[in-house]
Amino acid sequence: TSRTHVRLVLKPRARPLHAFRTRVELVSALRDIVKIQQTAVEERGILHRDCSVNNAMIEDDGNGTNGLLIDWEFA
Repeated sequence: TSRTHVRLVLKPRARPLHAFRTRVELVSALRDIVKIQQTAVEERGILHRDCSVNNAMIEDDGNGTNGLLIDWEFA
């Protein structure tokens, strides 16, 4: 199937995984990233193929933080 996703970011939405503030935040972000990859594989059959520290981010959404996996173009 053909997939296209485009996002224009005008201001930073997330920070690199290595910029975690607490151990709990790091572990929580890693858990979120594993769940994201698991969901992508189980529900869509998509494997990220470049899941690295450079593509793992921590997003501050105002209600806490979430792990985020970016750069899906090679999936």
